[in-house]
Amino acid sequence: MGKFSLYDLLGLLLPGVLFLFFCNVISNLYGFAPAFFGALNWQVNIGITLCFALIIGATLYASNFYLVEQKWYNWFLGMYKPVTVLYLKIKFLHKLMNETLNEKAKEWYGKNIFFSKADFDFLTADQQKETEDLQDEFYDRMYYELEHHAKIEHPKTFQSFYFFFRQTALACILLLFLEVFLFALHFITSLHLNKPDIFTALCLGGLLFFILFVSAQLAQWYRKRMVMKMYWAYFTHLKQI
Repeated sequence: MGKFSLYDLLGLLLPGVLFLFFCNVISNLYGFAPAFFGALNWQVNIGITLCFALIIGATLYASNFYLVEQKWYNWFLGMYKPVTVLYLKIKFLHKLMNETLNEKAKEWYGKNIFFSKADFDFLTADQQKETEDLQDEFYDRMYYELEHHAKIEHPKTFQSFYFFFRQTALACILLLFLEVFLFALHFITSLHLNKPDIFTALCLGGLLFFILFVSAQLAQWYRKRMVMKMYWAYFTHLKQI
């Protein structure tokens, strides 16, 4: 059984901890602070918090794999771009790696799938779509091949940070919806809820929106760097075979 890794810490635990922290801030602001935690000792509190953090982090992790496939979500945050799009933007890799990568592509698919930007633009729409699908599959296969040979540590570090910021962005979206919902509830007088301090509520919303924006930008950067590091690792691996 493997040890708890940086991947698990950044991709699962910390986004869940961050979500719970801001949930606690929001619950105190709107008067919904749970009372039962106060009756438990600190060891139990830590254990329960970690369990909830892992559950929430795992939920954010799984949800993102669905959301990044949705065009509206990618249009809004831009945290996920196809491997082909990212590879074509890293132009200095084309002359260096295309020949070597295509040798492996011919072995797997019987044809070249890596092109320069100019050559890719010359392809028909159907050929571009086929190339994108094959490059996605190629990326998955090289990922697991590198993992099998224990040569993926450096790219996986970038992947871990990418997942952290991707999960954090989704957590902020959910927290903003939660705060807006609770804020709206306080206008329903029949519920007799305590009205929060407006300035504090706006500051909290602004902070969450700022973290959302920064996380989305950092996720884009780490996604691009992750793909570049993955190709470098695989190119080096092929040269050593």
